[in-house]
Amino acid sequence: MKHSLFFALLIGILLGCKKEGEPDPVAPTPVVPTPVDPIITPQKVTGEWVAAQGGGGGFNNFDTFKNYQFNFEVKNANQDVIVGLTSSDINVAYALFDPLGQRIDVSGQSRSMSKPYKLNAGKHRVVVTSDRRAVGKFELTMLGVNGEPVRIPSQLLQSDTQNWGTLGGGGLDKSFKNHFYTFDITDDNTSIDVELESPDTDISLHLYDELGQLVTKEFGNRYGFRIIAAKKGTYTVMAGTRERGSIGSYRLNVFGKVGNLKRVVSQSTTVSGNWASGGAFDTYTIQITNNNSPLDINLSSADIDVRINLQNSVGQQLDNTCCAVKSTYLAVEKVTQGTYRIMVQSYPSATRRGPGNYTLTVHGQFTDFKKI
Repeated sequence: MKHSLFFALLIGILLGCKKEGEPDPVAPTPVVPTPVDPIITPQKVTGEWVAAQGGGGGFNNFDTFKNYQFNFEVKNANQDVIVGLTSSDINVAYALFDPLGQRIDVSGQSRSMSKPYKLNAGKHRVVVTSDRRAVGKFELTMLGVNGEPVRIPSQLLQSDTQNWGTLGGGGLDKSFKNHFYTFDITDDNTSIDVELESPDTDISLHLYDELGQLVTKEFGNRYGFRIIAAKKGTYTVMAGTRERGSIGSYRLNVFGKVGNLKRVVSQSTTVSGNWASGGAFDTYTIQITNNNSPLDINLSSADIDVRINLQNSVGQQLDNTCCAVKSTYLAVEKVTQGTYRIMVQSYPSATRRGPGNYTLTVHGQFTDFKKI
């Protein structure tokens, strides 16, 4: 009797309890969030140009990755899209491109703007621009697009601050008195932006392809840049001075789908000598280690006029300086690998007949430089 009463009571308790996981008839129905349609949601992205990375890319330079390049998707045909752009610091602008890369519109330059468009379905591009080297922030807002605009990936390669040394740069000549760098373009038919800046002296900038052919050049002031569309491959840039012997520091930047920036290794040596009389000469041998390599020879004397003769290994003349002066140089764009002779000669004049001392400096890719 006692056990029967206990089980009856237990069954009553169990029947009166709600099973775990069973819905409570008096509990409120849970609210399921309604999915947010990205088309009716403002999509915002921000960006900033900073001095350490060279600032902005220029209002009319729509292909440079110094400016901000974004892809965005339009889901429906004849879609209403609003583009808004603001900056608290600087004037900004944008350029809009369709899925085929054709330009739809270029905005004016302002700190705040907004404009409606009707766009077809597909992946579009918008480029946010500022003045070249401008520093500041922006916010891009787009309404009617399918998700947030996505920045197109790119890289910035920098040389850090370098200098041309106490002997200065090589001017417009292809010379290792200037500095050479190689870098890789990693995508075909992409734009690269190469810039060179010096706080001290006017610069020159030369870009060469994989075959050593000149692609483009820029020279004149203390800042210069070139923007080009190029194929995938390894390229060489010569960071030089505008005038031979100019002294100063510089920084090289390369923007785009690029990588693997490396300084080209070269050698230089300076020797002193003397001639007992006018017409005397000394001969040095040098082993060039790389094919199609520039060779720069500089000769000077405070006492007597000088000349340079470049010869092959058996003494046949290959090149020479044309005039007898107290300082001269020979800049050969390409020499093949092998042994060469450098003959340095005193050249007497009516007022400078010798004897005399001289200084010889050689820049290039070489080894085993010695007097014979």
